[in-house]
Amino acid sequence: MEFNVDKHIKSYWDKIIGLTEANKKEEFVDATSENSVRTSRFLEGFNLDPIMPELNKHYSVKEGEETYPRRAMFRAMVWKKTKKVRYYTRAENHLRDHPDEAIELGFNIDLDDNAVVPDHETLRHFEKIRLGNEGMDALMELFCIKVVGDGKKLGLKIGERTGTDSTPIEIPNDPDGTYNGHYKKKMVKMHITSDYDHNIPLAKQVCGGTDDDNQYLEGMLKKTAISAKENMDETWYDGGYNSNKNIALAHVDLGLTCHYHIDQDWRRNVTYEHNFGGKTYIYTPEQEINYLYRKYWNEPEYKKDASFEYMMKYLIKKEVYEPVAMHFRNPYVAAYDECHDGVLDVYHQRNHSEGINSYMKENLGLETQINGKRMKNIDLHVTECCIVMLTAALTRLQHGITKNLSSVAYLT
Repeated sequence: MEFNVDKHIKSYWDKIIGLTEANKKEEFVDATSENSVRTSRFLEGFNLDPIMPELNKHYSVKEGEETYPRRAMFRAMVWKKTKKVRYYTRAENHLRDHPDEAIELGFNIDLDDNAVVPDHETLRHFEKIRLGNEGMDALMELFCIKVVGDGKKLGLKIGERTGTDSTPIEIPNDPDGTYNGHYKKKMVKMHITSDYDHNIPLAKQVCGGTDDDNQYLEGMLKKTAISAKENMDETWYDGGYNSNKNIALAHVDLGLTCHYHIDQDWRRNVTYEHNFGGKTYIYTPEQEINYLYRKYWNEPEYKKDASFEYMMKYLIKKEVYEPVAMHFRNPYVAAYDECHDGVLDVYHQRNHSEGINSYMKENLGLETQINGKRMKNIDLHVTECCIVMLTAALTRLQHGITKNLSSVAYLT
């Protein structure tokens, strides 16, 4: 067979060009309600350079020496999730039958102009072994940092208003599922902290179906702070997270204004009673904080002239949460008693957080497209769903687009 020099040169340059995302020939076209776009074409416009330092950690060879370009493998993972292709065999077959999409994702072309597509085992290995849960978590964190950073360049304060909520993921045949009497299903829970204004996931946690939500809010907000600390201002969460510890930590350690569910059995205007010298004294939370702080007078970090904020932080380090929480909760409850509607109108903005959970279920198969059983596979699936939304957001930001950042609804 005659050697085709032109095809050989074309294949060579395809490999070289595959190493950089600069100078795309075709103009980027966004996917909107007025204009749907093929997923592979949309992802062709995604510059992976910002995430390559993390992606490269999972390869033992330099970029360009691998059989299948790592950039194409990552795009293929996002493509598969966006199109709700559950099985790797189906993904392989689709790419073989649609080489134009494979080429848009960044896979190479052989000497006969055929797309060099990985088999299903290679696709599975990339997600579950090469990257795995830890690698995907690290990529999600880096994506959050890049999305917040690129948003700032375009005047957006991503993470300024966040909400945290949990949602059930029903897994009737999975041994890691637990029956939850409230939801009446065998399930696990997914916790998401998202940006309210742009519907962008900034932290996630998967846990058992009957786990107490309270234990997860601190970690979720601290994960969010890794990328968005300088922007974080207000946060919303429901009654599952409204413990004294969470109220104290969110207000004091993270400096947030908090909006949360008010339990009907909460005491109003909580005070503290002390007996000294046969007399009874009623302390406000502020007086109680000062009183408790003074008990640590002999410790190295004690400051005689400490500010009230320092006292609160000190007590939190000592795991003394209630009076700190009451300092914030008392006026919050009082405002609710004075004007129910005013407080509730603000609180019910948390429906945005519930919205991202529903969005993932409808558009990314959060509950129906899990590939494999056990918590490890469920967690990987959830992380990938978050990465898909973050990829959509970062792609748009790279092209100066600031609307509907995380939308995948019009990708085909």
